[in-house]
Amino acid sequence: MNYEIVELTELSGKKAVVYSILKEGDQLTLFDHFIKEHIEKYNDEIKFIISRLHTIGHITGARQQYFKFNEGKPGDGVCAIYDEPDKELRLYCIRYGSCAILLGGGGPKPTGTKAWQDNEKLAKEAKVIIKISKDIIQRITDREIYWSANGAQLLGNLNFCDYEQEV
Repeated sequence: MNYEIVELTELSGKKAVVYSILKEGDQLTLFDHFIKEHIEKYNDEIKFIISRLHTIGHITGARQQYFKFNEGKPGDGVCAIYDEPDKELRLYCIRYGSCAILLGGGGPKPTGTKAWQDNEKLAKEAKVIIKISKDIIQRITDREIYWSANGAQLLGNLNFCDYEQEV
């Protein structure tokens, strides 16, 4: 998968930077696709998520209580935006402390579903963000991506191409 990490300027603010993924040849980010796919059926939950993201970017930063942790592998930062217990919609992301988050996709987690692995749609979305986290960790290790001096922005080579991983 070829993709680029892009800042969502309308959600980013003084407290945190909000990013998403733009796949090559696509006009919408993974987060935009998430909204488009679920806005009709889950309008109230989408409004809540957008409001929460705006709060994170502009008012509070990415506080721990806003996230459900350990959605990926140990140390990869993959989590889900936390919402009220009776809500179904899950949005997977990567949290980088309180200053940055990277949004992926997600979907409904029906009542009775214990883990994302038990739902085909959630498993697909979670695996994408887990792979992206792995790619970013590798780039940080290789010093191709780094944090800005204030620790709030990802800088460097934010474009990822499949052919690079094959070498």
